[in-house]
Amino acid sequence: MGLEGNAAADQEAKRRSMLPQSSTPMDLSSATEAFKWHQRSIDEDRYLSDPHARVHRAFTGSQHCYQRWQRDWPRDHCVTVAQVHTGHSLLAAAYLHRIGRWDSASCPHCQGAEETVEHLVLHCPAHDQTRRDTWPGDIFTKDLRCLWSYLEQIGAVTRPRRPTGNERDSTNPLG
Repeated sequence: MGLEGNAAADQEAKRRSMLPQSSTPMDLSSATEAFKWHQRSIDEDRYLSDPHARVHRAFTGSQHCYQRWQRDWPRDHCVTVAQVHTGHSLLAAAYLHRIGRWDSASCPHCQGAEETVEHLVLHCPAHDQTRRDTWPGDIFTKDLRCLWSYLEQIGAVTRPRRPTGNERDSTNPLG
């Protein structure tokens, strides 16, 4: 009583269901999704084991490496904060020393430990008061504006100068 050829299709389906999962044929969209899921898993594992990610986790409050950046910030702010989060920041003597642009990796603020981003932001005793003022009780907020404010207060980054209208154009020889 069934459709002609249905028994053969049922047998083929049963045979394929017995194959090991890894050799089961997959359509392109399923394979793409499986690949994306696998890659995200690898990225998450790498993020959780990366020592530079500790700073990112402290400030975003997230264990997720895809935490979004501030969209309304100027590009230089985003770049600086991204560099701080990855530990590849020109604000840290250890990084500058590692790339051959600084003589020593020692913290110039406390003359003690190696100045990594983690040390500069979370541990440097020279910035204890500013750190306490920025994050009372050492509770680091998700608001990256606090991190930027902290970097400004310790002099690691400078606030942009607001034009007063009295500046002379250095490219104008008559100015």
